[in-house]
Amino acid sequence: MKIRDGVSATFKAVSFMASNGLLIWFLPAFFLTIVLSFGAFALIDMAVDYADSLYTNTFGEHSLVVCGEGVIVMDCIEEIFRAIGSYMLSIVVWVGLFWLKVKLMKYLVLIFLSPVMAILSELTEQKITGVVRPFSFINFLRDVFRGMRTALLYLFIELCLAILLLIVALVVGFMFPILLPVIAPLELLIAFVIGAFFYGAASMDYVWEREGAGAVESIRKAFKSRSLAVGLGSVFAVLMAIPILNFTLAPILAPAITAVAASLVLKGGFNSSVTLSNLTHATTDTI
Repeated sequence: MKIRDGVSATFKAVSFMASNGLLIWFLPAFFLTIVLSFGAFALIDMAVDYADSLYTNTFGEHSLVVCGEGVIVMDCIEEIFRAIGSYMLSIVVWVGLFWLKVKLMKYLVLIFLSPVMAILSELTEQKITGVVRPFSFINFLRDVFRGMRTALLYLFIELCLAILLLIVALVVGFMFPILLPVIAPLELLIAFVIGAFFYGAASMDYVWEREGAGAVESIRKAFKSRSLAVGLGSVFAVLMAIPILNFTLAPILAPAITAVAASLVLKGGFNSSVTLSNLTHATTDTI
């Protein structure tokens, strides 16, 4: 299959979810996203408070009240700079950690939303094939931890590729400055495609895990179906790249839809000869 098949399946996944009563799974995704977002901001605030306490222990408490008590001008200036340093440190730490959160959010979503993705992937397969696996909490936990492990593995690989891509771009840009206007957008495009590929591969891994594929085999399958993986992950990548949306609506919608789309294309649900209504009619009793 090609990239457009993956993109098309992603959009068709919404209709499939609506027709088969799967939209309810956006609800747990909503609550998990709230926990993830508030937890991340709470950790950032804790880090800022810790940095501020280190600054205070090193340079002492700051108070601008002394500037109005007739103290020496230099003492007042010292307090002002001490206060500015404290505020600037807090701002730098907060902004830096928020930027890191945004950069890692896509994989935090894959890790944190893995329970929802695992369930939706299996439910979609059941709807398509009519084969119902008896629920096993052990198997569910295995699927969830497999999803987390895969997300961490793909995070590591993507970071390595991103660093390599940056080094290549810097070297080429340094040697041929005239190419910089071309290198910059090309680097962004390649980075986007790499990210989309790993999003799509992570969503397809749930299906391959149920088929008994190990981690190495799953990666091999992903590279063999790289165009499909990029197509499946493209919508996910676009949603996660939009500011504000990437930590509000995107974590709720993207993982669930991509997991369903992956099952559709890998288990025969995305077939021009099989209509959505036929799928729904043939499998309404599978759950």
